[in-house]
Amino acid sequence: MTFITMRMPPRVREWWLVGTLAGITYGLLLFQVSLDLPAGAPLTGRIAYQPLWKAAMALLLARAAWFHQPKQERRWLVTALLFSALGDLLLALPGLRISFLGGLGAFLLAHMAYLRIFIPLIEDLRPHRLVGCGIVLGAAGAMLGRFWPNLGELKVAVSAYIVIVAIMACSALMARLPTPLAAIGALFFVASDAMIGMAKFLSPFDTYQLGIWWTYAIAQVLLVAGLVSGPRERSVCSECGEQR
Repeated sequence: MTFITMRMPPRVREWWLVGTLAGITYGLLLFQVSLDLPAGAPLTGRIAYQPLWKAAMALLLARAAWFHQPKQERRWLVTALLFSALGDLLLALPGLRISFLGGLGAFLLAHMAYLRIFIPLIEDLRPHRLVGCGIVLGAAGAMLGRFWPNLGELKVAVSAYIVIVAIMACSALMARLPTPLAAIGALFFVASDAMIGMAKFLSPFDTYQLGIWWTYAIAQVLLVAGLVSGPRERSVCSECGEQR
């Protein structure tokens, strides 16, 4: 933890730590609830104000991102985290008719915002990074093929989501950043989304809920840490006209 936070600006570090603590707290609440329930029983709706608890981590990380520089990158990072918070909120309200599809849409926009950050940073084309990207793309294709018979009317939406997630993860793997934290975070995001897909389209019960939260929380925490930790090599972003 010290290795991660020592590279952050003070204001960013303060809110990042609070956001990380919120994610851990919610994960522990889920674990405590799971102890009193049969294996695979839904954990949603078991905690008072659960949607707010669930969205708190992303909102607090968005506050941390608000102090990040450069300005153009900050906008997209805050956007990604706010859409993530909306997705968390919607997925924590399963009684809502648009819960899953709305959550899927919110996280799709979050991934697109992350993608907008990483694309201008793609410079690391070392073989192990390219191999990692190939594995991600292969896993995404296999996952879509496995889910396909059960997708029904969600075929287009889920296909688009999986494609964007895979591209986001690849762009994070190939982005030149001071640490590998963002790349690791992107891979955790892929793992979390894969478990959501398995729970939704393959398994008859909510087997993966604890794993989904912890991999997702690690993903967001590391993505933010990887982007706000510096200093970076100075280069010119041709699209935004700022120095990085």
